[in-house]
Amino acid sequence: MPQIVEPTSTDDGIDAQRSIIRESLDEIATEVGTTLLSANLRFPIGITTPSSGNAIVTIVTPLDPSEDDWAHAGAIVRQIVSKKLGGISLQNRPLPCAMANATMYAADITPNALAFDTRS
Repeated sequence: MPQIVEPTSTDDGIDAQRSIIRESLDEIATEVGTTLLSANLRFPIGITTPSSGNAIVTIVTPLDPSEDDWAHAGAIVRQIVSKKLGGISLQNRPLPCAMANATMYAADITPNALAFDTRS
């Protein structure tokens, strides 16, 4: 299930925080990937920054990791994003999701399977 990462308290500076994350998205993704591999979490994660709401980032994976592995991956993303934003307190929250007309097999996953860019 996708997760959103959001501040633990409402902050009027969320647009500025999103801007920092957008500008650092490639760097964050690289650090997340390295940290996931170090934690022996070997599934791809997509990271994007929404344009509205309370979320700073949304994370997804096309695979179905265990709840423990997914929670660990979310904690890794939260820690890296928090560090990029000066150590602010963040929390993860599940985001309901559904897919239509999508049959996916392990062989369909490529390094670029989650290569999308919402920066504009």
